[in-house]
Parts: sequence; structure tokens; C-alpha cells
Amino acid sequence: MTKELIKPGVWLNIQPTKQFSTVRIEFNFVTTMDAQLVAARTLLAKMLESASQKYPSQTDLAQALSRMYGAGFGVDVLKIGQLHVIKAHLAIIDEHFVSEDSPLLQQGITFMREMLFNPLGDAAQGFDLTVFTRQKELLLDEMAGLEDDRPYIANRHALNAYFDETGQALPAYGTTEAIEAVTPKEAFDAWQDMLATNRLDIVVSGDVEEADIIEALANLPVNATKPNVDAYYHQEAHKTIVQEQETQHVNQTQLVLVYQLAVPTEARFSAYVFEQIFGGTPVSRLFLDVRETRGLAYSIATDYNRFTDVLLVSAGIDGHEVVQTRQAILDNLVRLQQELITPVELETIKSLMKTEFMVSLDNQSQLTDRAFIESFTGQSIEKWFEALDAVTVESVQAIAQKMVLQVEYLLKGDRADEID
Repeated sequence: MTKELIKPGVWLNIQPTKQFSTVRIEFNFVTTMDAQLVAARTLLAKMLESASQKYPSQTDLAQALSRMYGAGFGVDVLKIGQLHVIKAHLAIIDEHFVSEDSPLLQQGITFMREMLFNPLGDAAQGFDLTVFTRQKELLLDEMAGLEDDRPYIANRHALNAYFDETGQALPAYGTTEAIEAVTPKEAFDAWQDMLATNRLDIVVSGDVEEADIIEALANLPVNATKPNVDAYYHQEAHKTIVQEQETQHVNQTQLVLVYQLAVPTEARFSAYVFEQIFGGTPVSRLFLDVRETRGLAYSIATDYNRFTDVLLVSAGIDGHEVVQTRQAILDNLVRLQQELITPVELETIKSLMKTEFMVSLDNQSQLTDRAFIESFTGQSIEKWFEALDAVTVESVQAIAQKMVLQVEYLLKGDRADEID
């Protein structure tokens, strides 16, 4: 059930279910990606997660969660296509499992309102300086750790080479330089802007009553002046392939190929199947041929983002195998473009996808994520199996023929011959 709640731009999606022993509540503040605001929004998310006027310390916050039988609370930032999202989530035990008469649902929503709408700070000075400084330090430490994740860095640099839009090229948390420059006042201003302009999608999953939820969410202090959002980002394909190479003092070389794969909405399931066959599973063409048969890669996989028309091929390889690996990837793609896959291969992949889908139904956070995305795309999962079954060997080939290579990025390691 999805409905507009209270005022324009505030949406409520309730998923009544007795499947889980917890109730999950999510507040998603959604806006179009703005490169100038990403860092400030990331830090305001950290502040909303760590303190409020009522709970100014970590001890106060921990005690509040403990009183709700060890509830779990967090605030994350993420990107969905060209959207930037601040997601606050709370998981509390279903009050039906508590012997005493404890209104945990009401307590949980009251807690969320406190953390999100009553932060530790004020409009004049911004967020509390002591807490803000500490949260900034912790965030910078996390970001520094990502620099050691070579596959992640290679993918980021390859995407930077592809996207024409500055904001789209950024990760959800921004850059180290931008994070370092944000002041407590700028982050607080970003919080005020979030409440004044962002679309708000609220998702509640669990054994709950609609009337109780709506009553508890009355009079939220948000305005949502920009409620219409579009997750899809499209750009014209580059006429020439962008080629970039870097060298770092590491053992393993990372090869990343960025393809543009633009397909209409009705063909998205064929694109999902193609990606799984190409490199998305341990029985994919790239994994079995490039890694297992030819032994050219330590790791190889694909990732498809339907919101940005991007399909990534990422491979961890020996620095001496770059040319051979690249050619092997291209050979496998050409084969998918020129030859129909077998019905057996198609059914194998469909079976794996159905199994993965069924397993995900036991994960409450994945269900709320799907409900959130459905709220602004209108694409329901109700006919998921039917849409998957409709994919044919011909439609998979048609998708393969739409692949357009855009970027070849190489993060070359110079320590392959060294002995530890």
C-alpha cells in the first residue's frame, strides 16, 4: 500500500506482514544529486545518527535504544541513479512478542522524530561543534580505508571518466576534500534544506495497523517543495572510447570496462538476464571462460545499473595479461551478440535469479528497499516471475547488441614481480 500522506511530497508505504519478529521503519529523504551539497548531506546524516537534543551523548542514545529492547538505528546516504537519498532506519521488536503492555511502535516512531527533527545544534551556530568534529574525523577515517580497496577505486575512477555530469560522477558520500571543508553551519543548513525541499518516503514493514502508523506520523515538520523526482540519468554515448591508465605500488592490476546499456523499461528483465549470463554469476560466460578456463583473471564480474544505463566489467588480473584479458572479454561479448544462447543456459540463469529473489523475501531490509524504489518508479515486484519468464534467447541477444563500450580504465600494479 502506497499513498500520499498529509501533504504533497510525503509518501507512506505500509507493508503489513506477520513474517518477521521485528518492525522496520524507514524515512527516506530524496532529492536530485547536487555536487555542492553531497558532502554536507553526508555529514548531516552522521549527526542525525549520533545525537539529538534529547540524546546528546552516545550513552544517552544507547540507553534509549536499550529501553526499546535493543532496537537498531542508523542513518545512511546512498545514490539511486541521479537521486541522493538520506535513509534513516529503525528496527524494533514486534510489540506482540513482548509480554508486557509496551507500545513499542509508538515509541519507535517518537524516537525517529526526535533524532531526525530535533538535532543537536541550532540555526545560528550549526551542529554541536564537538560532536560534529568527531563525526567528521570518523567519516574521513572510513573514506581513507576505501583508498586501500583497489577494485572499488578502479571502478570509481572509471565511472568518473564516463559521466559528463559532475554530481553523477561522485560517490554518495562525496570527496575527502569536500568533507574536510564542510562547517557545522553548512551541514545544519543542509539539514534545514532537506526538511524544506526533499521528497520524503516513509516505509513501514511488520505486523502493524495502518491507522496507528498514520496517527503517529501526523504533523511531520517537512514541506517537500520539490516532491517530483526522477531517478533515471541518461547521457549521450561518447563517440570515442575514453582510455585512462594509472600506476600504483600494488600487486594486482585492475581492468575496468564501462559500457553504456540503454534499454526501454519494458526490456529491463532481458537486460538483467543478459548481465547475469555475461558476468553476473559464478556460471557466467566471463567467469567460466576468462577466469576458470583461460586463467586470465583472479576475479571478474559485471554490475548493471539500470538507473544510469551503465554496465561495468571489473577484473583483477596480472599486469602482463591486460591485452589478453581485454580481448577475451570482447570475444565473449561478440559471441553473445552474434550467437543465441541455449535454452538450457537461459533456464539455468532464470532459476538462479528466482532462487535469489525468493531468498531476498526473507530479508526485511531488502523488502523495504524495494518498496521505497517502487514508490517513485511505479515498478511493482508483483509480476516479477512473470516478467522474468517472458525473457527469450532472442531478447537476450538484442540486449547484447545494445552494448556500447565507453571507457577502458587500467589501474596497473607495479609490484607483481616482487617477492614478499
